[in-house]
Amino acid sequence: MANKKYPKVEDKIFIINERVEAYGNKGQNWSEEFVKYMKAMVTHPVFANMPDAIKEDGKIQWEAPSNRSSGKYQYTHQKRKSWWEAKAKEVGIDITKDKWISRTAKTIHPIGEKPCKKCGIILRIGYVYPGKRLISALKKYFGDDFEVLLIEPIDEIIQKAVDIFGIDAINKFSKILKTGSIDIPKFGDDLEGLLSWIEDEYIPNEPSTLSPGAMSNAPDRFDGFHSFNRCCRGTADKGRHASNLKAYSTDRRVFEYWSEGDWVAADRLMGLIRTKLSNEPNADGGGGAPTADHIGPLSLGFCHRPEFRLLSKEANSAKNNRMTFQDVQDLIAAENKGFQVVSWYAKGLWDERKKDVDNEEKALRLSKMLRDNQRNAMMLLSLLFSKNAFVLLIYFLELKFAEFNITFENLGTQNFITTYDSITKVNRTTKYSIEQKSRRIRIGMEALRSFRERENRYMFLIDENSMQKAIKIVYDKMINEAPELIKFDKEIKAVLIPSSGVISESELRRLVEKINTDEIEILEQCKELLIAEMNKVGNKISVLWNDDRYVRENIAY
Repeated sequence: MANKKYPKVEDKIFIINERVEAYGNKGQNWSEEFVKYMKAMVTHPVFANMPDAIKEDGKIQWEAPSNRSSGKYQYTHQKRKSWWEAKAKEVGIDITKDKWISRTAKTIHPIGEKPCKKCGIILRIGYVYPGKRLISALKKYFGDDFEVLLIEPIDEIIQKAVDIFGIDAINKFSKILKTGSIDIPKFGDDLEGLLSWIEDEYIPNEPSTLSPGAMSNAPDRFDGFHSFNRCCRGTADKGRHASNLKAYSTDRRVFEYWSEGDWVAADRLMGLIRTKLSNEPNADGGGGAPTADHIGPLSLGFCHRPEFRLLSKEANSAKNNRMTFQDVQDLIAAENKGFQVVSWYAKGLWDERKKDVDNEEKALRLSKMLRDNQRNAMMLLSLLFSKNAFVLLIYFLELKFAEFNITFENLGTQNFITTYDSITKVNRTTKYSIEQKSRRIRIGMEALRSFRERENRYMFLIDENSMQKAIKIVYDKMINEAPELIKFDKEIKAVLIPSSGVISESELRRLVEKINTDEIEILEQCKELLIAEMNKVGNKISVLWNDDRYVRENIAY
């Protein structure tokens, strides 16, 4: 019911206007995502004329508690409440009705989601996450092994249930989601219809089965919502906090590292490890349900592929982004069976040095080298982003994998590694496929946009001039041989980098429906040129095999 004057709830921040950097005020232990969000909100037209938004010292005044007894900003709370009253009337909300201020906050919010002040996890502000009642119902119908996280949105829960238990799971949600005031229609095998109904009818009614990602807290907070999201607010399960919840967003890390591989199949297998393989033993001997360990870490440039080692949560966390000697042996064995284990930008270095690894120290040494190589690859991709070469970048994202549902035949384990006889792929519903593709594009591009800001100052950059030359060759080739793709780049830019600084999810979805990078020969030719450039990077890192940067035991990693 958002007023047409404001962006729809589905609109999301994509680019932060650089001019707000001067406003500073990064709080102690505040997440980077939350600080960026503050800066974007304080300059957004929705919140224009918010009283005392910027203090005299140039810092954002995000909080305005009602118990201030003195000082220049003693009456900020009261002034902001008047602002909210005026805003409610502007969008047609009756301030004499119950919960008028929370309804106003949800109606005008320009993006419909916010990052947590503490951990940075971004959650929607709407009622889309499972409450205790829903979790109990899911366990009843799908068994205790069906794991549901407190920050897992209802549409993903439904998709996961269908992936694991088949299309018949759809009809069970007529009972699972039912409340005293909401009856759920029967959808048969129409997954897309169920997901559309959930988004358009169920969530807006704020059912008792669901919980918001962020509680309303106007006028105390600038944006009208509590600073801590569901992940970190007091009612959350302490056992699912911080790093545990971050682990849920594995697919996000895949997008951010621009990893190759069948990311849909790999994500599906990770879900099955949490459910169907939850009683399997861990390779490290640790207790508890197993977690999925990438045998080749994503952060080193390895593929996100459907093969994992089962490790305890503690062992997996301690391993971090390091390879063991056993990992290297297993990766080589997988290659010998014909599997691709490493992404295009890391293959050169991996091939040069993998056979030199014959102990744990050398496995760690190669891990350090591959980490440097991956950061150089991110620099190369970020340079492509700065040239607005979006069609080529989207080609690297391998969106085609989102078009299928995955079934593993005869899933099991051998020597603590997942095994299966075959993978069956069935075409996925159009809506869910488009949403998955949109998310991969949005997260991947944002990772490139922010890369220079947060990482390249500390990276071991091999040869940026050579990268710039390679990018020019690639871009000139596109201009001369595929001008229609350059034209499409401009259309993509208008959606991904709008002048307002806000990306519309609906516009992005419409764009995704037009994107088809399959069988465009020039894109593969351009990729080969960039592979050659990264092979040069890998070679220059490889010659440092005995250098102190990689051999010293006390090196920061």
